[in-house]
Formats: sequence, structure tokens, C-alpha cells
Amino acid sequence: METALSELPDDVESLKKLVVEKARRAHELEATSKQLKEENAALQLKLLEVTDKYETLQQKFFGSSSEKRKKEDDNPKQALLFNEAETYAEAPPKPEKSIPVKSHERKVRGRKPLPANLERREFVYELSEAERTCPSCGAVRPEIGQEVREELEFIPARFVVNAHILKKYGPCQCASCSHPIVQAEGPAKLIPGSSFSNTTIAFFLTSKFVDSQPFYRMEGILSRWGIDTSRASLCKVAVSAGRAIGELLDELRKDLAASPVLQMDETVVQVLHEKNRSAQAKSYMWVARGYAEGKPVVFFHYHPSRAKEIVQKFLHGYHGFVQTDGYAGYNEVGFSPGITHVGCLAHVRRKFFEAEQQGSTEASAFLERIAELYHAEKLVRKKFEEGVLTTEEFLAARTKEQGPRLSEMKAWLIAKQGQSPPSLSFGKAVHYALGQWDRIEKYLQHELLTPDNNAVENAIRPFVIGRKNWLFSNTPLGAHASAGIYSMIETAKANGHEPYKYLCYLFNALPKARSLEEKRALLPYKLAPNSY
Repeated sequence: METALSELPDDVESLKKLVVEKARRAHELEATSKQLKEENAALQLKLLEVTDKYETLQQKFFGSSSEKRKKEDDNPKQALLFNEAETYAEAPPKPEKSIPVKSHERKVRGRKPLPANLERREFVYELSEAERTCPSCGAVRPEIGQEVREELEFIPARFVVNAHILKKYGPCQCASCSHPIVQAEGPAKLIPGSSFSNTTIAFFLTSKFVDSQPFYRMEGILSRWGIDTSRASLCKVAVSAGRAIGELLDELRKDLAASPVLQMDETVVQVLHEKNRSAQAKSYMWVARGYAEGKPVVFFHYHPSRAKEIVQKFLHGYHGFVQTDGYAGYNEVGFSPGITHVGCLAHVRRKFFEAEQQGSTEASAFLERIAELYHAEKLVRKKFEEGVLTTEEFLAARTKEQGPRLSEMKAWLIAKQGQSPPSLSFGKAVHYALGQWDRIEKYLQHELLTPDNNAVENAIRPFVIGRKNWLFSNTPLGAHASAGIYSMIETAKANGHEPYKYLCYLFNALPKARSLEEKRALLPYKLAPNSY
């Protein structure tokens, strides 16, 4: 210290300059330290973001796609599987309690019986008289019973050629006859001139649009049966069938426009030969689900764009509730006169589920709240569906039960806002939920609304599964035809019809229908599943 003091100047001015220099240097060091701390905090946040993104992608590509949460007792004792003896060897025996239980009937286990409506062929196996003769006494054993063993046999489908012979008659000897030659009418065809029967067309369309069988694969199946039919021919059949049901689809859309509630969603589809667009460009299949006479209606609509104008055009003139997810293209729906925009709780839940997968306990707590809301919703709706509650009583009971719960959940979200950066999973979930919450609460206003739009997502799922097989549509014409066929099939399924059976009936009856009323009577929600 003496050396340091000896190095200091003796005059006051020099000492002042030295103090100022030290203060400046200290200020620079403080600023540098602050900057480094800020950079360190930013890098730490960046590390969290990258880690969060990595774990999200790892879950997406290598984890389970199910959003079902694991129960608390699913895993804790899994580690004890191989050391159970060591773990419980020293454990004292627990006192056993006895409680009275009501008697019950056990369910019969084992193989389910084969359907009674299937054709049955009997094959009787008997022993010869020599085989029935007792080797000791020589008496012939009498028949005392039998054992029946049933097995299911698959008989491959087969094609037959129906030759429709149309007789011609004439000419008559009458000079004033305007039609000297007359001919018997043939079968009513859905596609006039087609070499396929109406039921065969129904089989082709069911195979593709219900069973997700691509036409190129069907071409190979047909070739094994010796039938040379190209996939181009099958595509033409689908397009022609889409045209044939066009009037019915117009009526279906009119009925959908009168629905008090609509649910909407969209998914991508690739169309190779869209005008002025590359083959790799994304196009979209829009789906709307509503009700006609209280029965579900599903409508698919193809468009190359996902712009908000598509939604506005589709909903032009509509009055009622529209339930969607949080896609920005739907944001202006609620500003249209007469439309109430409703949000989807399932999409909010999905965000918190992703955050829980990254280890967020706060996300787990909110998921428990959502589960409680769904449980309460299930109980009150069950009473409504069983007729215990009227519509007015159901709405009042649900609002009383769920209204305070929704308010508490919103308050919880507001309290958690800002606790996690919005770039991390939990922060994203909170931000998304708060942006949708006011819309979600509006589902309480109508009895046909549920907390989510899962019903329309379920209707769009067969299209998504089929897309994994057939990959793309060749032309916009094919995409429009597919939209129409999916509309009819998914509406039929939603109303309890077996798709192939319904298409067979529709394709046979539609060519015979003359008036619009006769055609409307063929719509899936106009028919009972067992009425034809």
C-alpha cells in the first residue's frame, strides 16, 4: 500500500484527473458487465428455445402421436418390475379388510359368435357302422348327440357381365304413327354409357374414399382378375359420379347454410395440374359440418387458396354460430353481421399438452382443469340427451356449472401470463389460450355447440388418411369430384349409414328420380339407415 501511495502524484489537479479516470474506467466495466449479463440471459433464453424446439420435434417425429395423458400410476412402479422380491421382502404384511359386495353376473369370455345373418353351409361328418361297432361286445353304438364347430370362410369377390338386351319393335303399318319403331328401356344408369354397373361404381368409390385404396392399386387388383381397366378410366368414373350427384350436393349445401351451428376446418391437398401453379404448391380442402333437421351434415369444398376471402365467401349470408380453431384466416368471421365466432378448447389443450411433454408442471395443472370441465360437460349433456333436461334447462344448467369454471381458468391464465417467455412451449400455450378464450366461452350459448370442434376434425380424418395413400389429385376437376363424393359419404356415415350400401341405393335410385323432392329424399339425413 505504501508503494501505491508513493506512486500517487502530490498535486491536487493530478489526483483529480486520476480519480476521474478511475471513475470512467469503473463505469465502462459496469456497462460491459451489464452488457455481458444481458447477452448471457439472451443466450440462456435461446438455449431454452432451441432445447424446447428440439424436444418438441423429437416428440413429433419419434414420440407417440396420441394426446392421451398418462395416469399418475402408469409408471412409478415400473422400475420395480425386476426387483419386486427385494423391494417387498422386508415389508410388513398389511392388515386385510373385508367389505360386503353385491353379487354380480360375470360376462362370458372367449370367442365371439359368428354373425347370425351370414349364409351357413352344413358339412356332416359321420362314422361308418364298422367304426361305431364296439370291438368287445360287437354292439353298434347309437347316436347320442353332435358337436358343431363353425369356421368363417372368405369367398373372393367375382365379376359377372350383365348383358342387357333391349328389344326393338316396329315399324307398324300406320301411316300417321310418329314413332314407327319402339324399344324397351334398359337399366337406369348413374353414368349413361358406362361399362360399369351402378353397384360396381359404388364399389370403386367406397374402396377409394372409405377404404383409402388408390386407383393405381385398384388397377392392379382388377388386372389379377383379368379385367384391363386403367386408373385413368377409374378417375373418369369418379369425376362422372361427382357430376351425377351435383344437384344433390347443391341441396346439401343449402341445408347446411340453414344450420344454426357450423364447424369449420381445412387441410392441405396437392393438385398436380392447377392452372398457373407449380405441382408442389399447396391447395386446400375446406370442410364444414352442421345440422339439417337436427341431423349432421358434412360438406367438403376444394379451393387452391387458404386465404380469409374463401371463408368469407363460403359464409356469405350465413347467420348463426361458427366454431373454428385459431387459424388467422377465421379471425374476421365474428365481425360479419349475424355470425357468432366460437373457439375450440381442444386446440388450446393441444398447446398445453405439448408444454407438459417438455416437463411443465404448470401445463399439467391446467390440463387437469380442462379434464374437469370435460367431465362436467359429459354429465350434463348426458341428462340432456336422455331427455331429463329440456333445451332451456340444459343451457341454464351448463352455464351455471361451466361459466364460473371458465372464468376461473381465464383468471389462472392471466396470472400465469409473463411467467414464461412467449417463445417457449408454456408461454406459447398461455398466449394462444388467452387469445381464444373469449370465443371459447361462447359455446355455452347453443345446445348443439360443444367445447371443441372435434366433430369436424373427425369428419376430415378419412380424407387425411386417404391422402397418405393416394398422395395427390391430378387435376382440379378431380379434386372437386373428390370433395363432392367425400361430402356424401361422410354425411352418410355421420347418419349411421353403411357407405357401400348407401351408395348402391343412391346410384340405383337417383337416375329414376324426376322431381327435386324425389332427389332430396335420397339425401343421407332424409333416410333411415334400415329403410332401404
